[in-house]
Amino acid sequence: MISELLPRYCEEYKKDIVYTVIRSIIVEGHEVAWMEYTGHIAYDIMGQGREGQSFVGRALYCECDFIEGVGWRIKGGQRYSLDGGEKCLYRKAAVYLRHLELRREYLSRFQDEESWGDSFVLRQHINEIILDLVEKAKVGEFIEDGSGAAFWDGYFYLQTVADITDQFIGHLWENVHQLVEEKKIGLEGAVIQPYREPPPPEWVEFSRIEDKGWVGIASLPGHRKMAREWRLEVLKPDGIPAYRHIPGLVLTHDPEFGPDVEDVARVEQKLRQLIKSAKKRK
Repeated sequence: MISELLPRYCEEYKKDIVYTVIRSIIVEGHEVAWMEYTGHIAYDIMGQGREGQSFVGRALYCECDFIEGVGWRIKGGQRYSLDGGEKCLYRKAAVYLRHLELRREYLSRFQDEESWGDSFVLRQHINEIILDLVEKAKVGEFIEDGSGAAFWDGYFYLQTVADITDQFIGHLWENVHQLVEEKKIGLEGAVIQPYREPPPPEWVEFSRIEDKGWVGIASLPGHRKMAREWRLEVLKPDGIPAYRHIPGLVLTHDPEFGPDVEDVARVEQKLRQLIKSAKKRK
């Protein structure tokens, strides 16, 4: 059991974090648990000076995470995570059981004598289900495994909604975009987030090409709430704009960590074409 494994784990591996089991799920004798962890920031990797501040979070763990040689080890005085829990089939089963539990909860809430089937019933109430899951996530209920949604400052993935409601994810986008338009949720990729008013558009220069005094400039969107496209400009040798913000050159890759080499090649080729065209019109 996790309670039996925690003392050695915390003493040897995670000395500065306290774990508390919120909900335990036993799958064929293997414990999977929704747990709360608390501690203090030792080193702020974001450079915001938060060292010493307390933190609290919740996540899914199983026995594998706390077993030495499976979830962690110490070698040469260094601590290593072995990610044993991520490979655990019992943990995946616990997530499935939780999603099935939520599905039954919503069927009980929405089903009536005229219902045509479970999937059809839930399909009619996707918006209500998403908003209810948001409220559950706000109070720290177990919704999904992993911290990907939290990394993007969100509640859960749309794939989780699809699993709970037994729907094809492609059928849910219309509901999600409706909720975004109504300012009830935010959206980052497939992550459901709190709604926030988008910041004003801003551009960040990425590349410029010069040809006998003519300059082509390619700029990237400054934040993820903008359309994923380049802003292109061409300046004459005297600095007067010849072209500005030529539309239509879409970024084919997510620019979060910088544009892909294919996007860079495409935009440089487009800039050369625009410069050549502008020269003919001077």
